Amino acid sequence: MEYTQTNQVAGRAAVKAVLVAMALLVLPPAIAAIDKVTSSTALVLKMPTAPIPEAALLDVGIPTLNDGLYLTDEDDTVFPEVRFAEAIYFSNQLAKVMEKSGAWGAIRVTPSADVVMDLYISGTILQSDGETMDLQITVKDTSGKKWFSKKYKQTTGKYAYDRRLKSLGDPFQNLFIRIANDVLAYREKLGDQQAIELRTISELRFAKTFSPEAFDEYINTKRDGTLSIARLPAENDSILQRVRKIRDRDYLYIDTMQDYYDGFSQQMHLAYQDFRRASYDSVVKARQLDKQGNRRIIAGIGSILAGIYGRSQADTRMASDASTATAAVGGFILKSGLEKKQQSAAYNESVAEMGSSLEAEIAPQVIELEDRTITLTGTVTVQYEQWQELLHKIYKQERGSL
Repeated sequence: MEYTQTNQVAGRAAVKAVLVAMALLVLPPAIAAIDKVTSSTALVLKMPTAPIPEAALLDVGIPTLNDGLYLTDEDDTVFPEVRFAEAIYFSNQLAKVMEKSGAWGAIRVTPSADVVMDLYISGTILQSDGETMDLQITVKDTSGKKWFSKKYKQTTGKYAYDRRLKSLGDPFQNLFIRIANDVLAYREKLGDQQAIELRTISELRFAKTFSPEAFDEYINTKRDGTLSIARLPAENDSILQRVRKIRDRDYLYIDTMQDYYDGFSQQMHLAYQDFRRASYDSVVKARQLDKQGNRRIIAGIGSILAGIYGRSQADTRMASDASTATAAVGGFILKSGLEKKQQSAAYNESVAEMGSSLEAEIAPQVIELEDRTITLTGTVTVQYEQWQELLHKIYKQERGSL
């Protein structure tokens, strides 16, 4: 039997397509697993280069991070109850890291930016899946001046979750250390007198919320929207003395709230680490399976197309049979790729189950104050608003009694 050159080319192309497709099918999974590079080297938390006078220690407020749920889409495996818990947990982790530097006054996780502090560190969770944490962080002082805004991203490896390594801390500790070091670096650019002025602005801001008519004249608003001190009230000013007492009570509430955030983080720690470990495994396996699935689907479609093309060009039975075999292998690989996709979806579903199991760890709690009990139901932000209303009532009652 004679074969034309075209038939020979078609036959060779079909056979080559079969071999390539089969090679893609049997690629070792180890190749697919090497898809990222991570570093486990612990960063050093920086300390002040010189002692900071107590009067110049800035109090830091860390409003609970924005959960970033509005940035997700239907393809993201993100669970609102987990992300809500993470917003508190990450804020508290950052506070604990910053406390160790000894560069600040009180560091408090706050329900919102409405709490008057000397410095605010706010942020949004862009990604958190056990493997990668990505935060957008903005730092502003009490005058409204922005110190900086920056993205912080870290990808961790499987050894970060190895229970045999007892010395390992939080898998994303380095990310919080980087934030703390950057904030300290900016603080060291300020003189102590500038820091003291910021503390004074905070006191005047707080006083103005209770008695705007008495304290409005002490603060100027610049063209850029930032605040500056116009003049200072007398130290023996009776209204200022009352406001300071009110602020001490506010500190009491905020400190009690900090106890709540600490207890909350401790309560959820073990459950969250288990969730994050499972999430890491699921995310990595899902991504690897997803890549394998994509590769096999592409290879399968390519083989089918090669087979169809070979049959359309074949004038002989042998060339036609080779093309049919190519299409058959392509169909098998396509089926295999779709199965990999289904396995990927199954791993993502396992994350969903873990997310649901964590919901019990974030139930509302009751805060006991010296003269009253606060029941935390609903959002903490709403509860702080109610507390502020109570403080205003106390202030008016004390002022009216004089």
